[in-house]
Amino acid sequence: MRLLPTLFLILLATAITHGQTDSLSTQFPEPDSLSMADSTLTQEEIFFRDSIAQLNQETQIVKQAQEAYNRGIADFKNKKFAEAINHFGQAISLKPDFTEAYFNRGCAILVNGDPASAIQDFDTVINKNPNHIEAFYNRADAFTEVASYNKAIEDYTRLTELQPLTHKPAYLMGEVYFLKGEYEKAITWLNKSLELKRDYANAYNDIASSYRKLENYETAVQSQQKAISLDPDQAFLVNNLGSIYKRMNETDKALEAYTKAIRIDPEYFLAFNNRGSIYLEREDFNTAIDEFSKAIKINPKYPIAFNNRGIAYFKMKNFDKAMADFNMAIQLNPEYAAAYLNRGILKESMRDREGCCSDWQTASTLGITHAKKFLDVECAQ
Repeated sequence: MRLLPTLFLILLATAITHGQTDSLSTQFPEPDSLSMADSTLTQEEIFFRDSIAQLNQETQIVKQAQEAYNRGIADFKNKKFAEAINHFGQAISLKPDFTEAYFNRGCAILVNGDPASAIQDFDTVINKNPNHIEAFYNRADAFTEVASYNKAIEDYTRLTELQPLTHKPAYLMGEVYFLKGEYEKAITWLNKSLELKRDYANAYNDIASSYRKLENYETAVQSQQKAISLDPDQAFLVNNLGSIYKRMNETDKALEAYTKAIRIDPEYFLAFNNRGSIYLEREDFNTAIDEFSKAIKINPKYPIAFNNRGIAYFKMKNFDKAMADFNMAIQLNPEYAAAYLNRGILKESMRDREGCCSDWQTASTLGITHAKKFLDVECAQ
């Protein structure tokens, strides 16, 4: 469901700032040379001299702030986010009212993986400019990242006021309600986005996902097919149709959809993994392993495929390979509860009581209810 962060870089013109600096420096002598003639100046001339000196100093500071800001923009474009954060910070230190430096630093902090800190910069921007559209979008995205869904909804509500003719705020509002598990509200807002952009395939896709969560599979299929008709070359749309069919236990149709998704995009690893899961359920373990291996080859950092392949190896009693896959799944995602559960089952099969109890305890802590049952039965003493 999630969109990538909406990041905006705002380039400020530097020609005017630099032009002012150049013209001032050529029209007026240096402050030191003026100070040698203090005794010959009137009070008005002294005031004029001091004003020019202050203006020169302020212009130089503005120039330095602008240069630091421009370096931050260049760093951001080159994906050097830590350097960009530093340069935007330098610009802010020199010019504390530099609104766009706060905004772009917030963007850099957000994409660098610290949404909570990014929110602080976006707060500053919005306090200075209550109509800063991009700051609202990015702050809402940051709130979503930290699961502050109600605050994200507040920002998207404000954006519906600032952009009443744009589909985007309503669409993103629907996404947040989806993440909250309020699927009916998600559908309502996604439909509102379609009132403003009737041919938006992503909205139909997300409506389908909401209906799938509500187990209204027939309506989900209709919405997903509408999405595909609007954008037939998107592999993820066809893949998601397969996932609906899988929920309906229509596995032949699901396989057909996953295979079509792979034809559209031969590098679409999710479809390989999903196809493997069907073969796993059918106990065609060799084919399942082959499918999971294809997914891993395309994306070796995808923990779900390692976990699923580990299950297939376990079913074939190839415990060493199963252990290696469960270990890799956990290495890639240390909070992958299902992998801990499965590794615990494997360790129990290998008579490693201490190891299985430890893994089940971790899985239980991470929210797997079955792990608590295993703990109560196997690890009570």
